[in-house]
Amino acid sequence: MRAKGFVERLDKSRRYRLTSEGYRICVVYLKLFQKIYAPLASAILKPFNADSQLQSFTTSLLDRLYRNVVQALDLLVDAVGIKVA
Repeated sequence: MRAKGFVERLDKSRRYRLTSEGYRICVVYLKLFQKIYAPLASAILKPFNADSQLQSFTTSLLDRLYRNVVQALDLLVDAVGIKVA
């Protein structure tokens, strides 16, 4: 992270602090986690059984978009050759 300029070492110590660029990158990752990764992980790890029986037109746009993202990630994982543990 130091080589990328995201953190800088404090003088005469083993401590680091975020640079302004590092702070901006952290905020982006936190927003991605909060808005995308956490809901997706929750839906994958603890799905509601009844949701799979709903017809596509009765689900919300957000649910359909999340389902599309999950399917696209599954295709990507298959294409790359990563096996699920």
